[in-house]
Amino acid sequence: MAAMAVFAISLSLYIHPAAAQTVEANEQTLSRAAPAMWRVTDADSEFILLGTFHILPPELQWRGAALNDAFRRADMVYFEIEADAPGAQATTVRIMMTQGFNPPGTLLSDMLEPGDARKLQEIAKSLKLNFAAINPMRPWQAFLTLSVQLIVQQGFDPGSGVDSVLLAEARTLGKELRFFETLGQQLELFTGLEPKVEKALLVLTINDWDQEVAAFERLFTAWRTGDADFIDEEMNTSMHQKVPVVFQRLIVERNKAWAVEIAAVMKEGSGNGFVAVGAGHLVGGNYSVPALLAAEGFEVSRYGLDEASPAANDNAAPDDEDIGALLKAMEDG
Repeated sequence: MAAMAVFAISLSLYIHPAAAQTVEANEQTLSRAAPAMWRVTDADSEFILLGTFHILPPELQWRGAALNDAFRRADMVYFEIEADAPGAQATTVRIMMTQGFNPPGTLLSDMLEPGDARKLQEIAKSLKLNFAAINPMRPWQAFLTLSVQLIVQQGFDPGSGVDSVLLAEARTLGKELRFFETLGQQLELFTGLEPKVEKALLVLTINDWDQEVAAFERLFTAWRTGDADFIDEEMNTSMHQKVPVVFQRLIVERNKAWAVEIAAVMKEGSGNGFVAVGAGHLVGGNYSVPALLAAEGFEVSRYGLDEASPAANDNAAPDDEDIGALLKAMEDG
């Protein structure tokens, strides 16, 4: 279950303390990607939907001509959250400190079955995490901590994630920025879980831990090759079967809200938009954002399918008059 974090929630991957460290690239990491995109249109407007990976190897090239062209012509750009907002990190840390820990004297090792508690301690050690710091956490925060640390150890960097790079670029280009959720709303997806549900999420992660690296690598490969069906099966179907309440909160309910907002913008105005959200939100049957927009009468199709994987230098921003300032902003970020 840890692998789902890369698609389901961006907040933890931007500013979770476990991710704030220097990483080395995994030698097995492939250097190119062509993520799946969708085109949504009506009579006078167009939105391109990009399924993102919130945390990536720094050397990965994921930008092709179709993506760059869509981003260049966009009047407004949507992201899940404004992760770089002033005070965002302090606010999130405060919430996690006040709502991410059990009451004094209540430890995960007491809440879990003895075998699960021992396995959790072994996992923490393998991730070079201090178990004494994890033990007082609520199950949801322990789940996120383990998930992010596992991914970071594979050579992935939150600062290199698609969302982070595009948000910095959009600011530099002066594009209109919109965000589907606040930091607090995204955290509430976990802080608001019923105790038995968040415990079940952690226990599933502990029990499946030996398969987590392989599961993450499968999802990453599916993302970089644009395999929407596999992402849906590996992440959404699995989550729905194992923790249906979490699937409903993280995927279904949010997809509905986002589709409503996109539809309203397209119906009320004209122009070009760009949406960058976790890839898990754009795949699947009638619950995906593209499917929900199609049900509202918009024309929806895959975008950029005829484009080969990006060349080695295609991760750079489009070549335009702002290139110098843009690259500097991305380096500073």
